Amino acid sequence: MRIAFFALEQILNAPFRLDPEARAGMGALAGRSVRVALEAPALSFDLAFAKDRIVVRAPDGSCDVTVRGSAMQLLALVRAKPEQTQKIVASGLKMEGDIDTALAMKRLFENAPVDWQEALANIMGDVPAHFVVRGLRRVGGSLRYAATRLAANGVVFLQDEERALPRPWEMDEFLAAVDTLRDDVERLGQRVRRLKGR
Repeated sequence: MRIAFFALEQILNAPFRLDPEARAGMGALAGRSVRVALEAPALSFDLAFAKDRIVVRAPDGSCDVTVRGSAMQLLALVRAKPEQTQKIVASGLKMEGDIDTALAMKRLFENAPVDWQEALANIMGDVPAHFVVRGLRRVGGSLRYAATRLAANGVVFLQDEERALPRPWEMDEFLAAVDTLRDDVERLGQRVRRLKGR
C-alpha cells in the first residue's frame, strides 16, 4: 500500500511542480488534512497539505474533513465547475467536518489542472504513460457507451417486458385523452354556467 500511496502522491504533486503559481495556492491549506474514504474501491487515505506539497499517507488520527464516496464521485468533484458542486454532493458524495477545507482543496486542484500523461511520464516514462492514458480514455469511452446502451435497454425492458413504463405512442395517446377531457370539462362548465344564468 505504501507504494500505491507514493505513486498517488507523485501524481498529485506533479502539476504543482510544473506550475509555481498553483503551488503558491497550497499555503491556504498548509497544516490541514483531508481524509478520503473511497467506497468503490474500498480504500482510505489522508491528504496532508504542507506549504509546498501534498503528502499521501494511511489514515492517522483526526483530520479536518472526511470525504466519502466512490472514486468517480471524488474525481467528478475535483473536476466540476463551481455551479456543479452541489449536484455532485447531492449524488451521494458525503463530507463530514470542515467543508471549507474540502472546498479549498477543490479550488487548489481547479487552479492546477492535471496533465495526466505528463504526470505519469514523470513516474514511468513517456511511452508507458502514453499507453496508460490512451487505455484509460478507451475504458472511459467504453463505460460511457455501455452506460448509454444499458439505459436504452433498461427503458425497452421496462416498456415491453415489465409494462412499468408507457411506450411513446401510449404516452401520446394518454396526453391527447387528457387534452380532450380538459376541453370537455371546460365545455361542461360553460353549459352549467349558462343553465345557472337562466
